[in-house]
Amino acid sequence: MARVRLLTQDPDAVAGLEAYKRHDWKEAYQLLSPLLESQEETPEIAEALGSASWWVGDIDTTISARQRAYAEYSAAGRSVDAARAAIQVAEDHMLLLQSSTSNGWVAKARSLLEDEPLVPEHGHLMRLEAILAGSLQEAIDLSARVREIGVDLGDMDLEMLGLHDSGRFLVASGEVDRGMAMMEEAMVGAIAGELTPKVTGRIFCNMIETCSSMADYGRAIEWSDQTMRWCEGLGNAAGYPGVCRVRRSEFMRLRGAWHDAEAEAARAVDDLAHYLPYMGEAFNELGMVRLNTGDLDGAEEAFRKAHSLGTSPMPGLALLKLAQGDAAEGLSMLQTRLESLEGLTARSRLLPAAVDVALAASDLVAAREFSSELASLVERFDSDVLRAFSLQSAGKVAAADEEAGDAASLFQKAVEILVANGLPYEAARARHDLGKALIEVGSEGSGRLEIEAARTEFERLGASLELDRLSEAPVDAFAGGRREKLAAMMFTDIVGSTDLVGVIGDESWADLIAWHDRTIRVVIDEYSGTEIDHAGDGFFVSFDTPEDALGCATQIQRVLRRHRKEAGFSPHVRIGIHLGPVLQSQEGLLGRQVHVAARVASAGEGDEILVSLETMERVSGFDFERHREITVKGISEPLMVGSLAWGD
Repeated sequence: MARVRLLTQDPDAVAGLEAYKRHDWKEAYQLLSPLLESQEETPEIAEALGSASWWVGDIDTTISARQRAYAEYSAAGRSVDAARAAIQVAEDHMLLLQSSTSNGWVAKARSLLEDEPLVPEHGHLMRLEAILAGSLQEAIDLSARVREIGVDLGDMDLEMLGLHDSGRFLVASGEVDRGMAMMEEAMVGAIAGELTPKVTGRIFCNMIETCSSMADYGRAIEWSDQTMRWCEGLGNAAGYPGVCRVRRSEFMRLRGAWHDAEAEAARAVDDLAHYLPYMGEAFNELGMVRLNTGDLDGAEEAFRKAHSLGTSPMPGLALLKLAQGDAAEGLSMLQTRLESLEGLTARSRLLPAAVDVALAASDLVAAREFSSELASLVERFDSDVLRAFSLQSAGKVAAADEEAGDAASLFQKAVEILVANGLPYEAARARHDLGKALIEVGSEGSGRLEIEAARTEFERLGASLELDRLSEAPVDAFAGGRREKLAAMMFTDIVGSTDLVGVIGDESWADLIAWHDRTIRVVIDEYSGTEIDHAGDGFFVSFDTPEDALGCATQIQRVLRRHRKEAGFSPHVRIGIHLGPVLQSQEGLLGRQVHVAARVASAGEGDEILVSLETMERVSGFDFERHREITVKGISEPLMVGSLAWGD
C-alpha cells in the first residue's frame, strides 16, 4: 500500500491504520469500516480497509473499498496507485471465478501502467496475467519475468512469487522435480519471514494445494504444519482465507484427528460463505470426515450441498453409495466423472475409490483398468502415498483374481508406506486386506495379527463403518471359525465377453447376461450346487461330490448348445472343475485349492470342460480327452488336466 497521507487526525483512522500495520486485521476492519463513506476517508484508508476486510473474509467490503480506492487514486492522477487497486480488484473477482469482470480490471491496470517506468505493480500485473494465461508455457515464461522484475527492483515479494509460480506451473506441466525444488526455495523465504503476510500466505496455500493434488501428503502435511505455526505466530489462527483451511482439514482427517478435521471443515464452510465454489470443497471435506466416522446421513447432506454449489462430490458420494449398499450406482457416478476429467492430478484423486467401487460392483474389467491407470500416474508423479494407494488397489484386484500370494505382497508394501507416512486409517484398511490375504495363503497367525491390529486402530479412530464390516466378517471367519472340507469346485466364464459386448451393445449384453445367469442357476440347483460367488459373467460353485460337478458342467454345455441350435445364438462358456481340500468360512471357500480351480477354468477354451487330474482320478463313468499340462501362477509344478467329453 502507498504511504498513508491523512487529511485529518481522526482517532479511528489513526488507530485503524496502526492496527493494519501490525496485522491486526479484525481491529483495523472494525475501525476503518465506518470511514468508507465519510468525507474524511482517503484512498489509502480505503485500500487498507480493503486488505483488512479481505483477511476477515468480508469480500463485499473488500471489493467496495478497493474500487473506492481505485476511483480516488484515478481522480487524483495517481496512476500507479490506481493500477495497484485495479490489480487487487481483478484478483478478487478472479477468486470469485468472475473471469470477465476480472479481465476488465486487468485491462484497466495495464492501461494505467503502460507509460510508467518499471515499478512493482508491473510485476504484480504480470503475475496475474500468468495465472490467466492460456497455456502452461506462457504462464511459465511470464512467471520467470515476474521473478526478474523482483530481482531488478529488489522486491523480495515479487522475486519469490515469480519463483514459486514458475515452480507450480512446471509441476503442472510434468516437470515435478524441478518445479518442486523452486517452490520449496520460495517456501523457505516465506518461513524465514522475508515476505509480506499476503504473499507468505499465498505461497503457503499454493504449496499445500500442489502437494495435495499429487497425493504427496507427506510433504503437504509437513508444509501444513509450518503454515499453522505461521498463522499462530501472526496472531491469526484462522490462517489464510480460502481453500487452505479445507486442505488442513483433509490432512487432519488423513492423520486420524477426525474430530479436529470435522471442526476445521465446518469452520471452512463458514469462512468461505462468500466464495461459493470453494465452499463446495469445504462441504466435500466435511462429507469425507463424516463418512469415515459412519455418519452416513450427515455425509450425504454435505456431499449434496457441495454438488448444489457446482462442486463435484466425487469420490465421496460414490463411496457413500458403496457404504449404503449401492455399488453399481456409485460406479456409474465415478465413471461419468472420470470421463469428463483430463487433468491427471484430478484423476489420481478418484482412481483408488474407483477400484474399490468397481470391485464391489463385480466389475473386474473396470477395476483392472482403473488400477492400471493409477499405476501409470505413480510413475509420473513419484508420490509415496499415491504409490501405496496404487499397491493397495493392485492388491485388491489380485485378491479378486484369486491370487492371494500376490495380493499379500502388494498389501504388505502398501502398509509399510502408509504407516511411514502417518496415515493410520488408510494403513489399517490395508492391514485388514493384508490379514485376509495372509490367511488365504496359509499364514494364519500373521493374518490374525494384522486383522487385530486393524481392529484396534479402527476402534481408536472411531471408524464405526469399518468396525461394522469387521463384525460382519470377524477374524474367525478367516481363521479359527473355519472348518476344513473336501470340495468339488466349478468355475464358469463366458469366452470373449469383452468383444461380444462391443458387437451386440450394452443393452443386448445386459439381456444376454440375465438369460445366461437364469439358465446356469437352474442347472446348478438341479445338481444341488452351492453358489459361492458370481462376478461379472462367471460363477464359482461348490458341490458335495465331483460327480455332481461334472454332471452339472455337462448339462450346462448341453443346454447352451441346444439353445444355440434352436435360437441361433448362445454364449460360448468354458468350465473348470477341481477337487481339493478347502476351508469353509462365512465368506465362502478359502485356500490354495480355490486358486487352483480358478486357474484350471482359465486354461480352458470355449465350450470346454477342463478337469484336474485329482478330479479325474476320483470319478468313473466319464470320458476325458486332450490330456495336457498347464502352468498355474504361484504353483511351481505344472498341473495335469483333461477335457471332459460331454457331447451326446
